[in-house]
Amino acid sequence: MTQSVPASGSAATNFGAVAWITYGVLSANGHWVAAALGALAVALAIVAHEYKCNAVKIMNCTTVAFFAFALLTTIAVGPALFKSTNIWLTWTVFAVVTWVTLLIGFPFTIQYAREQAPREVWDHPLFMRLNVILTVVFGLIFTVNAALGLIALKTGYLLSLGLVLPISLLIAGMVFSARYPKRYAQHFASGWTAAQ
Repeated sequence: MTQSVPASGSAATNFGAVAWITYGVLSANGHWVAAALGALAVALAIVAHEYKCNAVKIMNCTTVAFFAFALLTTIAVGPALFKSTNIWLTWTVFAVVTWVTLLIGFPFTIQYAREQAPREVWDHPLFMRLNVILTVVFGLIFTVNAALGLIALKTGYLLSLGLVLPISLLIAGMVFSARYPKRYAQHFASGWTAAQ
């Protein structure tokens, strides 16, 4: 019987939110260059660790690219662009990247799933289908949050529509991604067994 061997993985993957928290705290206090620089430094450290572990994630690379762009733009023209668009721009970037990973046939959640699943099921159609479902869920969440950001700017409900509801949807997506695979595996138990 083939031994179950997960991917090398990267504990730093779980700390991607630290870059965004750094950016949020510093930018909220008006320190836009420091916010972008600090967040970029954190994101680069995470990706460097992932690279060392051979486990670089698309979403963490997206975070690095976003903060590099934010830093260069803020230095060049000031923070005005991000002050007026930050509430929806971030979600839009992640929505676009998510849908692109689906279009190219490599749903981004598969990178995380491979760190939890035995290697022998990675190429199984059920495993791919599960990750398509999970990635679609996050794609919808990112897209809805981008739309909420635009509505928040138009209506002035920045706290509720621009922060509380989007974060709540993201947390709901994370809970779903933690629980749904177990139910999915139970439902298709015979398929998983056949794969192994």
